[in-house]
Amino acid sequence: MLVNRKTSFKDGMPMADYGPDENLNDNADIEWVNKSWVRRLLRVCAFVSMISVSLNTPKTFVYYPHLLYLTFVLDLVIMILFTAEMVAKMHIRGVWKGEAPYLKDRWCQFDGVMVMCLWGSVTLQIYEMAVKPGVGSVAAIMRIIRSPRPLILVRVFRNFLKFQLPKNRINSIFKRSSQQIYNVTIFFLFFMSLYGFLGVQFFGKMKRRCVRKGTQAGNVSLFELAVPDTFCSDDPNSGYSCPNDMVCMELTMSPEIMGFIGFDHLPTSAFTVYQAASQEGWVFLMYNAIDSLQSWKAYLYFISLIFFLAWLVKNVFIAVIIETFAEIRVQFQQMWGPRGGKAESDASQVNLLLMRQFTC
Repeated sequence: MLVNRKTSFKDGMPMADYGPDENLNDNADIEWVNKSWVRRLLRVCAFVSMISVSLNTPKTFVYYPHLLYLTFVLDLVIMILFTAEMVAKMHIRGVWKGEAPYLKDRWCQFDGVMVMCLWGSVTLQIYEMAVKPGVGSVAAIMRIIRSPRPLILVRVFRNFLKFQLPKNRINSIFKRSSQQIYNVTIFFLFFMSLYGFLGVQFFGKMKRRCVRKGTQAGNVSLFELAVPDTFCSDDPNSGYSCPNDMVCMELTMSPEIMGFIGFDHLPTSAFTVYQAASQEGWVFLMYNAIDSLQSWKAYLYFISLIFFLAWLVKNVFIAVIIETFAEIRVQFQQMWGPRGGKAESDASQVNLLLMRQFTC
């Protein structure tokens, strides 16, 4: 619809096309890239690739072992098709030099990244089928390369989002909005760093728990902890005091067992601040701090954190996004103003004549 309305723009205005340009693929040597059925096939492959990566989980293969080979075959075929398309476009456009080189086009860059993710995913799956790595192995960590693959679904819809806009106006909008988003991001990182440092200074290590007497600090089972599991303080004037049949002991187990939530050092503190800012279980973090240290520190720290990070910064970021879309809408109204204004004036004149007839 947006392409059909471009006739209402002013003559001579430079236009910026934000959709994929398929006309640059015209070449007599490689005609199959331009065929409509090939483009439809690649869209279907993109959709199937998204389904395949959704099925590619260790638990799925435990319950349905045959899906391991099915996803591998699908990914292999899709990888070959998209690689052939990438090579054909590089041959037509040129890799770095030419009229519209492959590596300088934004959509081609996106397609190239998706192809690289497919290659990495297929290679990793071959290794997993041969070795069957464990949960904590390097191969299990490398599964993160599959995370961008669902973005390939953009190929299914991007041809339907082809539109043209005045280049100068759009660039100015993006420049102003990117500057605003940059300022909000700096604002957010400032408060994250501030509360990260304050958490380390206020609380530090919070590893004291109520356990049964005779418990070893480095080897604690669930049966030796209080029910519910409770933080405690060795200072009788602040924090929580354990019952008579238990003692407050600082546990020395590894973070993999006790968890990475706390204020031991800056990275862990920043992660804890981020979790609290998401308002996901932040009250339990505050209760742990109240049980471990003076309560006023926890109240001051967490209430101000929620106000600045969870409410203020988040709402400012949302306001910037809303303002950007509102400015884009105003630009559309200005570009299409003459046509819309004439229609509105005609409609208002018709309404005025009808009102006069009814009043007479």
